[in-house]
Amino acid sequence: MADITTALQVCNLGLSYLKVPTVASITVLTAPQKEVKEICAQWYALSRQEALRAHPWNFARGTAKLAKSATAPLFGYDSKFPLPTDFLRLRFIGTNNYGLVGIDFDYESLDYILTNREIVTHTAVNITGITAANPAVVTSVAHGLSNGDTILVEDVVGMTTVNDTRFLVADKTDDTFELTTEAGVDVDASGYAAYTSGGTATQVDTLNVGYIKDVEDVTYFDPLFVTYLALIFAKNICYGVTGKTTLRRDIREMLLEASNQARAINGQDKPPRRITKSNVLGARRRYSGGSSQVTDPKYISFN
Repeated sequence: MADITTALQVCNLGLSYLKVPTVASITVLTAPQKEVKEICAQWYALSRQEALRAHPWNFARGTAKLAKSATAPLFGYDSKFPLPTDFLRLRFIGTNNYGLVGIDFDYESLDYILTNREIVTHTAVNITGITAANPAVVTSVAHGLSNGDTILVEDVVGMTTVNDTRFLVADKTDDTFELTTEAGVDVDASGYAAYTSGGTATQVDTLNVGYIKDVEDVTYFDPLFVTYLALIFAKNICYGVTGKTTLRRDIREMLLEASNQARAINGQDKPPRRITKSNVLGARRRYSGGSSQVTDPKYISFN
């Protein structure tokens, strides 16, 4: 079969599953097959987005550093960040974390909502300490900030000099970061009053996100995804084109098989390197053969 490189070819592949003659265009909606062309044109983009949203496909993953909107939310939240024009589905806010089972949804922002083409969020992290030193070092467990981020410090008790001031993050670790001025000069807090308690640091200018892109260029599609998309398309137009509910059930069964295969291979493109020790599974293996002398496999491969 020739490579599938256009939306029209994907549509015709879907039509072939329905035993319907192919069409010459999905943009010029004239006879012959005018009605079929109109249905294809109506459903292709929706089917593509349905397929892309269904799974974090490797070819559709994207990242962006969102700029804060100059217009604040009306109430309830601190900041809003317009989404990329090709945004389709949120994967993570902050830092990607695949986790032990390959799940890549890591919402580090504790409070946010997705609205119409925007993320509205509280982006403050709690401060638990600031050193009276040069430079000042802030302690904030798992803050998720990056070097160069602009933050606003508020509500600190004791070292009140830093309140309501914008700083840049520098020399960050997982739980600490240094303060510099917006000009990049280290903040000398050696003459400030001692930190007592409290405080927040709010990232004010940018928000790092990972997302699924609304990929329109068919040449980027994985071959297994093309099959999956064609079957979703066939499912969506089946009744409108053929009027057969039984055929639609058959297509759904084929779709399930194609979905499982496409997702499995997508996950194997970059398999997680994982070695796990399990006392429970080790004990089951040790005694399942009826002998306590069986060597306990300390490390269990998940290949």
